[in-house]
Amino acid sequence: MVEIVKQIIKYYLENNKAPTIWELVVLDKSLVERKANLFVTIYKSWEIRGSAGNIKELEPTALQELIANTIAALNDERFPKLTLSEFKDIQVRVDEITTRQVLNDWKILTLDPIKSGVLAIKKDREKLAVILPWISPLMLNWEDFETVLGKKLWEKFEEKNYDLFAITTKQETSF
Repeated sequence: MVEIVKQIIKYYLENNKAPTIWELVVLDKSLVERKANLFVTIYKSWEIRGSAGNIKELEPTALQELIANTIAALNDERFPKLTLSEFKDIQVRVDEITTRQVLNDWKILTLDPIKSGVLAIKKDREKLAVILPWISPLMLNWEDFETVLGKKLWEKFEEKNYDLFAITTKQETSF
């Protein structure tokens, strides 16, 4: 999947549009035969330059999900836009959510950010945030989750206002 994401990024930076599925070299045919819940994260010099994904599959195939989420990551307004001259220096990470488990009674305090991520959905369903497992070496404990969730949600994070899920992912990286 990482090599496909790199193809998508290069095509987009060269043509200012998303490639069609026919313009990509896809060796893993399962990507056009199944759905997948995928996140794409783009790094340059080990700093995140874009990240996007969904908490459920939105596209008909995993390949289409990769295309949509890669383009969304390239247009992530939280980070400086990637340029074609920077392409040779990027690293890519693709996460496929493999499990979701409801967190009750402050069990979030026991999560290990290296092994588990967090999905927080506000009880009124107006906001949500996802933190992938081992997304940053600076995330070491619950307080780090709490700080990042607050930034992503643009408000002070209070657990009582959210439905929380621990997530695990299968990761593929270029680093």
